[in-house]
Amino acid sequence: MTQLSLKDFLTQVRGYPLLIFFVCLLGWTLTNLDQSLFGYAVPGIRAEFGKDLDDIGWILTFSFILASISAVIMGGLADRYGRKLVFVCTLGASAFLVGLHFWVPDFITLAVLRTVGFAVSIGLAPIVVTYTSEAAPARYRGLMTGFLQCGYPIGWFTAAMIAAPIMANYGWRAIFLPALVVVPIAIILSRYLPESRRFEETRQARKEDPHSQDSFVLRVKALLAPNMRKRTIGCFTIFFMSGGAYAGTAYYFPSFFNEVRGYSTETATLVVGVSYGIGIIGYVGSSVVGEFVTTRRNTIVIWTWLGALAMCGLIYIPTSLTGDIVWFSLMAAFFYGSNAVMGTFLTEQFPTHMRATGVAIAGTLGLNAGHIIFPLAVAWAVEPLGWELAFALATVPPLFIGGLVALSMDNVQSGQDIDEALESRT
Repeated sequence: MTQLSLKDFLTQVRGYPLLIFFVCLLGWTLTNLDQSLFGYAVPGIRAEFGKDLDDIGWILTFSFILASISAVIMGGLADRYGRKLVFVCTLGASAFLVGLHFWVPDFITLAVLRTVGFAVSIGLAPIVVTYTSEAAPARYRGLMTGFLQCGYPIGWFTAAMIAAPIMANYGWRAIFLPALVVVPIAIILSRYLPESRRFEETRQARKEDPHSQDSFVLRVKALLAPNMRKRTIGCFTIFFMSGGAYAGTAYYFPSFFNEVRGYSTETATLVVGVSYGIGIIGYVGSSVVGEFVTTRRNTIVIWTWLGALAMCGLIYIPTSLTGDIVWFSLMAAFFYGSNAVMGTFLTEQFPTHMRATGVAIAGTLGLNAGHIIFPLAVAWAVEPLGWELAFALATVPPLFIGGLVALSMDNVQSGQDIDEALESRT
């Protein structure tokens, strides 16, 4: 076990690493805030346009299909042109598209805006993880990229606190307007945000070597080379299972609480939002455990399997509002909290020159592949099987399988320099 020294931590992360971390945390929080608004608005959308759950499922599926393509493209662009450019462009553009939801005249326009807006926003996922991991000191990389994932529950929690009173007074459309505030923030960041130093070093080395070759196609081929294939396929599978389990339930929880528990739309929104806020403890916990107690691989297994058990508890046990919040918080702390360590685990599988591409294909593409399939499958399963069984089947088996795959991968000690660790393993 590595000893955690707060003084040493603050000394090593001061300045550039901390700046990059906070900017990436801000960006990841804002984009998750923007995108979570759709999930909170689902009951109102269905009521206004007279749509079934299947129709929402198709929107989510097409969103993730386009997002799968977008994530790979954005990862390749970030490895080619830099982290900063892709970061600010995706953050600003996706927020603008979310804000436009307020003015949609019909369901088709809403579907198009949601699909395109989400596809653009998902391009931020491989960038913030790569950006932060390259800026962080090796010893504290897991801690910083893990804490970065807190932007996810913070975004959902903040969105709920904003959305609930706005929906109660102005309806579901008005909750999308705050997203427009993110656009000027992205413009300001484009002026003052520094580029990744490690990326700049790699880019300069390519310029100085006349024989160096760098292209998206070559990076993809390298991911499937014999020395990288197991890591690439293993990470893809883990993220596919976890991402599918998440997408098949998370966007439907406001509807679940509305239809199964009988809560109003505003109360259902608050249950989800407050639980996400409490669940931040699990994100911090997995980061600390993965960095200082055991390996990140082992932490993934522990957190996902406990998350699967907590999901069963949430579905079948609570009989009160308090019970729902307690069990949802427990589920979010472990199932969703596993993402805090999965991101770092993913970046440690790929060297600098192909890291954003590897994260995009093995991580974000796998995540989106699960997102494509599971929401529609759950929407189809709810009527014949019921909400409870549909949710259980969409989460427990995939999380168990993902944990098994993680167990089959290399168990690497936390805190090593990524490129040096990879060299020693190849």
